[in-house]
Amino acid sequence: MFAYVQIFNGKNNVSYGYVDLSFSKNVLSVSVLKGNLREHDIKILVSEISDISSGKYQSWNQMSFMYQGLKYVFIYSGYGGYNYLEDHLMTEMIE
Repeated sequence: MFAYVQIFNGKNNVSYGYVDLSFSKNVLSVSVLKGNLREHDIKILVSEISDISSGKYQSWNQMSFMYQGLKYVFIYSGYGGYNYLEDHLMTEMIE
């Protein structure tokens, strides 16, 4: 599923861009995209995610959480999977 992400480190520094998301065995893989190419992957252990929140941002879905001192904010239209991130994240956390 494709989304836009902003990653804040707490010092007003932010990384951002489009990503492809996937889940496998309690790990969220965030593949950073540059054009049509995957630049690198960020592996996030679902069990270590905290402070999850979801809502809307200008009619787009928004979900944020903390992981290893960084705040991840995902914004997605739902194209290709309306609540993909929220549904899969909650499923992984319950298992």
